[in-house]
Amino acid sequence: MHKDEALLKFEYMMEYRNLSKNTVKMYSWYLSQFFEFCSCEDDVSFLTCSHAQNFILYLKQRYAPRSLNAVISGIRYFFDVVLERPLSRRQFPNILYPPYEIFVFSKEQILALVDTSDVRLRAMILLGVAAGLRVGEVARLKVKDIDSKSPVKMIHVRNSKRNKSRKVPLSNTLHKALQEYWKVYRPDPDGFLFTGQDGSHINQNYINNMFKTHLRKFSFYSDKIRFHNLRDTYATLMLRNGCNIFTLKKLLGHSSFSTTARYIKCDTSDLEKVHMFSDNWGISL
Repeated sequence: MHKDEALLKFEYMMEYRNLSKNTVKMYSWYLSQFFEFCSCEDDVSFLTCSHAQNFILYLKQRYAPRSLNAVISGIRYFFDVVLERPLSRRQFPNILYPPYEIFVFSKEQILALVDTSDVRLRAMILLGVAAGLRVGEVARLKVKDIDSKSPVKMIHVRNSKRNKSRKVPLSNTLHKALQEYWKVYRPDPDGFLFTGQDGSHINQNYINNMFKTHLRKFSFYSDKIRFHNLRDTYATLMLRNGCNIFTLKKLLGHSSFSTTARYIKCDTSDLEKVHMFSDNWGISL
């Protein structure tokens, strides 16, 4: 099978499954890189599990484990639906990595982050920490997705991760920040809220870099802190303030409770109120 034919079939099968455009684009790019690494000039039918394993070993110097697992999923799907030679998870396993460490900003740190004259950056930060949006969701948000006229103001997050949509409440603080942004930038009512130079939505890497640059101004800066930690903070604070895990799962747009449950482990405020019964034993030391 010619590599161009293989790519077309690969993309067709992903579209058939109704995967998001971003996923199709990302997996197709990974597969093109795989073909290039294996010097596939024309035919791709010679590819084996060993080629895939060598490609992942090559990428381990450049990619984080989570990103590598996305590449592995894409290649595994290619072998399954295009070459029709499925790779088992024993042959081609995912990369193991340490559990995700959640960083939660303190109230003082949040106030410091939003204390900026850059109304665009302030709006982006608050979309993360006051609405729990992912950086990609912030980048692709449209003006019409902000519903501020209904009795309960909402943000519509459309076609996000795994092509799912959800609604999240729009707080008064975030609404005011968006109004300030509107006064300065005047985005197209029918277009994206944050636009790039080409008129399309702003690139999410650009938002990440803006946030990193801003973060470097503060004493709590760490190169491990990411824009996603604003969403982590939102989730943790929602739990601390009485939000149940079922509602939080809907607000975050998670597919499984196991993903949401990691925030329960992170929030230790309930442990601070636990009565230590051993203190009643009267042991003198």
